[in-house]
Amino acid sequence: MSRLRRRGDRPGGVPPEVTGIVDQSGRWIRCAGDAPSRPCQGHTNVVTPGTIPMVKTSGDDRTALAGRTIRRAGKGLGLGVYDERRVKIVATLGPASSSRETLTALFQAGVDVVRINAAHGSPDERAQMIDDVRSTSAELGRMVPILFDLRGLKIRTGPLANGERIPVARGSKLEIVNTPEPTTATRIGIDYPALFDAIQVGSRILISDGLIELLVESITGHVAICQVGRGGQLLGRQGVTLPGAPIRGGSLTEVDRTDLAWGLQQGVDFLGLSFIAEEYDLRLAREFAGGPNGPGLIAKIERPDALANLRAIAGVADGLMVARGDLGVQMAPERVPRAQKDIIKVANELAVPVITATQMLESMITQPVATRAETSDVANAVWDGTDAVMLSAETAVGDYPVEAVLTMGRIIREAERDGPIRSETSAKPLPDREPTQIFADAIARAARELAEQSPVEHIVVFTITGSAVRRVAKYRPRPPIIGVATEESMARRLNLVWGVRATVVPLEDDPDHLFRIAGRQIIDLGLATDGTYALIAGSLPMTRVSGRTNMIHVRRLGT
Repeated sequence: MSRLRRRGDRPGGVPPEVTGIVDQSGRWIRCAGDAPSRPCQGHTNVVTPGTIPMVKTSGDDRTALAGRTIRRAGKGLGLGVYDERRVKIVATLGPASSSRETLTALFQAGVDVVRINAAHGSPDERAQMIDDVRSTSAELGRMVPILFDLRGLKIRTGPLANGERIPVARGSKLEIVNTPEPTTATRIGIDYPALFDAIQVGSRILISDGLIELLVESITGHVAICQVGRGGQLLGRQGVTLPGAPIRGGSLTEVDRTDLAWGLQQGVDFLGLSFIAEEYDLRLAREFAGGPNGPGLIAKIERPDALANLRAIAGVADGLMVARGDLGVQMAPERVPRAQKDIIKVANELAVPVITATQMLESMITQPVATRAETSDVANAVWDGTDAVMLSAETAVGDYPVEAVLTMGRIIREAERDGPIRSETSAKPLPDREPTQIFADAIARAARELAEQSPVEHIVVFTITGSAVRRVAKYRPRPPIIGVATEESMARRLNLVWGVRATVVPLEDDPDHLFRIAGRQIIDLGLATDGTYALIAGSLPMTRVSGRTNMIHVRRLGT
C-alpha cells in the first residue's frame, strides 16, 4: 500500500488536506483518519481504461495518480494535478506516445517536458505532436515545454552494394572513401566530403555506434587504408563517428537550419543542439533562433572538445544535456560517469539547468520493470544534482511508456526523500561582477536561508527572463519554487528547472496589488493553499528590466 494526499474539500467538514491509503492497483481504501474497518465515504474507487490506476473523488472531476501529491484545481483550469518532486522528467514522443490518450496518461504520470526528435517523423507528424501537446496540457492545467532536438551532423556509410549485410573480420584491411558509394566487402563509402580534413594516420573510425572499429593506416589522395580493430556485421547507411576529430560546422547544418526555422514557426520552447564544440556554435545558433527572445538553447555535451570548453558553453547556453550515448562512443565508456558528474557540477555552479539522458531505463522498452542497475543510475543522477532526467526510446517506441514515467517518478521521490539534493557547487555564489547581479545572487541565497529557519511553504519569484528563478533554484531551497512570469513562453521554460512550477501574471506597477493577484492565482491553480506563508522575491520598483532582484517579502498567500 502507499499513501496519497489530496488537497480539496470532502463531505462532512474534513480539513482541506487529506492523506489516504491506496492499494497496489491504485484503488482508494480509506483516508488516514478513518477507522480501518470503515472505508471512506467521500471517495469513489475508479480505475480508468488503460494502464494507469487512477483515484477519483466523488462530487467533482479531480483525478490523480495513486501515490502522488495532488493539488486542488481551480474552476475551469483543468485537473491542476502535479507531482512535488524536485527533479523533472523529460519524455521523448514517438509512435508509442503519439495518441492523445497516451499523451494524457504521460502527463498524469508525471512528464514535465516533452522532447521531439527532428530526425524522426515528417513535418506534418511533428506538427500534430506539438498541437496535441499544447491542447492536452491546456486541458490538464499544465504548462509543458517542448524541446525540439535538432539532428546535427549525421555521417553515414553508403548503401550495401547487393543489399546483404557484409561480415567484417578483425585484422582485415578495408578502403575508405569520402563519398556515399555502395559498400562492398573491401571498400566502404562515407557520405562526408570533409572526411580527409578530419582524419589522419592513426585515427579511429567507428561504425554502428562503435560496434565496428577501423584504424587508419595510410591515406593516399581520397582513399584511406584501414585495419579492422573490431569486426562485426556491416549494414547499409550506418552511423559513423570520428572520435576526437576536429569537426566544425556540425552543430548547425543546412538541414538543421531548415528544421530550426520550422521549429520557430511552431513555437517550440527549447532547441537541442548537437555537435557543440565551443561557445561560438551557440552564438551562431542564437542568431538563427531569433536572439534572446527566441527558444532556449540546450547544448548537448557529446564530444571531448565540448567537455574541454564546458564552462564557456554553459555560460551562453540556456541548458545542458549530458548526452551519454554519444559521449560513450566519442570516449571510452568508463570515462562517461566522470564526465556526467563534471557536467552537472558546472551546471549547478552557473545556475544552468541540466538534463541527464540516454539509456536511463533502457530495459523498459520491452519489459514493464526497470533493472536494479537502471534504478541506481537514475538515483545517482538525482544525487549528482541534475535538474531533469530523460527518457528516449522508452517513451518514443517502447512497450511501456507510461510505466517508465511512473517508475522514474518513484525513483526520484525515493532519492529525494531526505530533502533537497545540494551538490557542492550548487552552494557556491555565482561569479557575478556587476553590483546588481551580486545583490540578486545574495537575495537568492538569503531566500534559501530564510526558508530553512521559518515556516515558509513556498518561494514565489517574479521574473521576466527567468534568471531570478534559476538563481533561487541553484541553491536548492527546501520549499517548492513558484516562478511568476509575464509571458507564457517563459513560464513554460521555467518548468524544466529544478523544483520550479510556473504561472503567468501580468506586471503591475503596485507591488502590493501584484502580490495579491499572484497569490490568489497561485491558490486557484492548486500550486499552494490559502493562508500558507510564502517568501516573495522580486524587485522594487517593479520594472520591466531583468536582473534587478533586490527584495524579499514575507506574505500569507491569499492576502
